Amino acid sequence: MQSDHEPAPGALAPRPAAAPLAEANSTLTGGAGLFDHSARDPFARSAGLWTGILGLTLTVAVGVFLVSRNPAFESGKAGGTSNQLAELAAAAVLTPGSPAADGARIIPTKACVGCHIIPGIPGATGQVGPSLAGVAGRPRIAGGAVPNTGPDDLTKWILNPPGLKPGTLMPNNGLTDDEATKIVAYLETLK
Repeated sequence: MQSDHEPAPGALAPRPAAAPLAEANSTLTGGAGLFDHSARDPFARSAGLWTGILGLTLTVAVGVFLVSRNPAFESGKAGGTSNQLAELAAAAVLTPGSPAADGARIIPTKACVGCHIIPGIPGATGQVGPSLAGVAGRPRIAGGAVPNTGPDDLTKWILNPPGLKPGTLMPNNGLTDDEATKIVAYLETLK
């Protein structure tokens, strides 16, 4: 077996003394073996800075434009839908021992007060769910997903919200039928 002659085992081929290096005027920056290529970059160093400033300015301008064109901000009703927003109703006068009075007594012991504003119920100042002022007079509840034609519809809703509107944020609070009936009796006074 024949092979080419090597000057010495493992040695590199000799470089002619007149051959220039690949990097003329090579200035090392940023670490071993890293060369400054900024002279060959297609964009100036400040191009990224100006692009970022332009992007931020454009984002702010579009945001201001969209907010100024939204009629909900002018009317003061920037959240909710028309069937969720209602004027605060005065709490009804309840007869002691009536189902509505029992419902008014049960509501503060349940999670309802943490999410809803409920007129006549102390501490019911939640902002997560819609205000329940006037709920009995609304033709639809649950953001329009559930019809509200009477107490039976409200009872079905508060007993099993995810069953009537999958994906709703309102949880099943584990109410008994009796508790739900009494709570709805109270809510029916809020027309």
